[in-house]
Amino acid sequence: MIDPGEAAAALYGIWRIIRCDEKAVTYYKSSVSGFWNSFTAAFVLAPLQALYQVTVYLASDAAPSLMRLVTIESLEYVILWLLFPLVMFHVTQLIDRERFFLRYVVAYNWFQLGIGLIIMPWVILAGFNLIPSSIADFASTVSFVAYTFYAAFLARIGLNLTVGTAIGIVLIDLLITLLVAQITSSLV
Repeated sequence: MIDPGEAAAALYGIWRIIRCDEKAVTYYKSSVSGFWNSFTAAFVLAPLQALYQVTVYLASDAAPSLMRLVTIESLEYVILWLLFPLVMFHVTQLIDRERFFLRYVVAYNWFQLGIGLIIMPWVILAGFNLIPSSIADFASTVSFVAYTFYAAFLARIGLNLTVGTAIGIVLIDLLITLLVAQITSSLV
């Protein structure tokens, strides 16, 4: 169980990332227990992700059975949360940054919570057609640019990398997400 102090420090760390504070990663518990506790973010975001999937399901012309959709989308969610850290475990070894692995992944997972809490409400509102598509498209573009910027910043400070290598880490993240989404959509 995560203690409230660790959660508060993690949330404050998100704020420090947003402010581009080079010391932001020091607010996270860079240990094995901190690693596992950082997946609390996945549990917090799961209801928002489920609500988003409802919007996708309702908008689909040929919607699959609800049980099939829940199963496939749940697997996708778990895979996305676990695959990137697994890939990064190996990437950090390849680029001689394994000593920073826990620090980075813990901060990355908590960062996902911050980004998710900001982006998911917009995506859900757009999915239910509660905001105009032009506003939804603009919010989506701004969100993508902000995510890319802050994810690269986090990779740079978390793994002690150059900007170019940090951008490469973000590209790996985006490619994993696109690949898993493509496979999932072919199954639904």
